[in-house]
Amino acid sequence: MGVVTLEMKLPEDVYLTLQSAGFDREKLSKRLNQDLALRLYAEHALSLGKAAKLAGMSRADFMELLARNGIPVVEYTEEDYEEDLATIRKFLSGEAGE
Repeated sequence: MGVVTLEMKLPEDVYLTLQSAGFDREKLSKRLNQDLALRLYAEHALSLGKAAKLAGMSRADFMELLARNGIPVVEYTEEDYEEDLATIRKFLSGEAGE
């Protein structure tokens, strides 16, 4: 599978500031890919596998990165909870299997 190259323009003074903070082009590119992958995963634009690939990481490592950044790997919504609760109540009342 091929690779698409995207260009990013930074004001020179911003790039120099980043350089002085220890970001060379390679480190900055890696960071940008990881941050973009985190954001796009959190916005549900990319699956876990695609986001991990964008970040240049294994799924397990990307899941750790998600955790370190406070982004849930799986979102369990209130709606999911209500559906699960209704299913449990059905089983407990003996309605399941009818």
